[in-house]
Amino acid sequence: MKRFWRTLLSTGALAAAACSAPEAEPGDLTLLPAERIAAVEVPLSISESVALVDSSTACVVDFYETRIVCVRSDGSTVGAFGREGEGPGEFEGSLALMRGPAGTLGAFDARRRLTIFEPSGTILSSVQVPFMFRPMAPFGQTVVGAYDMSGSAPYTLPVAEIDLESGDFVQQRLLPHPSNLGLPMECERGYSRGALGPVGRMAFGTCQSVLVQWHGDDVVTFRDPTYASELPSDTDVETHRERWRLAFGFPPSESQMLVYSENPKWVTAGGRSLIYDDWGRLWVALQRDRHEFSYFSIFSDTTYVGSVRVRDRIEGYDLLGSTLAVLVDRLPDDPAGIPGQGVDWYRFEPPGPN
Repeated sequence: MKRFWRTLLSTGALAAAACSAPEAEPGDLTLLPAERIAAVEVPLSISESVALVDSSTACVVDFYETRIVCVRSDGSTVGAFGREGEGPGEFEGSLALMRGPAGTLGAFDARRRLTIFEPSGTILSSVQVPFMFRPMAPFGQTVVGAYDMSGSAPYTLPVAEIDLESGDFVQQRLLPHPSNLGLPMECERGYSRGALGPVGRMAFGTCQSVLVQWHGDDVVTFRDPTYASELPSDTDVETHRERWRLAFGFPPSESQMLVYSENPKWVTAGGRSLIYDDWGRLWVALQRDRHEFSYFSIFSDTTYVGSVRVRDRIEGYDLLGSTLAVLVDRLPDDPAGIPGQGVDWYRFEPPGPN
């Protein structure tokens, strides 16, 4: 992790470049094989967080009970732990999950705290992290993530590497929005949650359909060639309304909902939508469709190499080796029915030798 981060923070003049993925008709897909090998039901929740701690164990957030539930692909429960509060093993506010070393799990809560667990619920350690810290990759002795920092320059994103024994910053940096660097952009601010990949690469989404890659001091913007402008569905609208209500304690106004419903969706899904796999390829969870099927676009550097299609409405996912775990809403056949939620395991084909 530290080697990747030092590469990212290499000195030199800032260079900005724009490039595009291979041209394709909007909406065209090159589907890559992925086989669903398991499907397990989990508690209904509005959380988008899921973490694979090993190839057969996934942990999710039970938002309404303020706890974490870890399940195996055979349907058994490894652990269900936590509750609302300020003490050890208790959580406050929304949770973000991330895999740690040797099958451990990290839970980041709103009290600026990372607690490391075994999947059974045994607490291993706890450390303070910055406010609203969002991890960008599995952690080891350190963790890299973006966070909120008062007094930072306008339209910049603070990113830091934190030592998990002391809680001290190893490195930190402010990433300006590409619009501040002279790149032609359709917006002037806003980053999705980011992903940290090999040799310090970082990726984000912005401006509805733009992807951004930082490598050292170089920034490149590119687009997903499969993106086609699509308005939010009825399910998207109702999910947005509920998440707003739970986040702020009151529902959004009708004018706010009208703005949301009449503007095309971002290319990226909510939550942790970008992840680098073990071969250094960038996966992007899309907002495309998300009714009967959901989609991922996969990039080698900035080149589109194909898409993976999964069942149901994706809310979150994680990758470990050639295993893909997808947190999905299972929409009922009857529109008046109650949706369910589950984690589906897939096996996908690793890339062949170059």
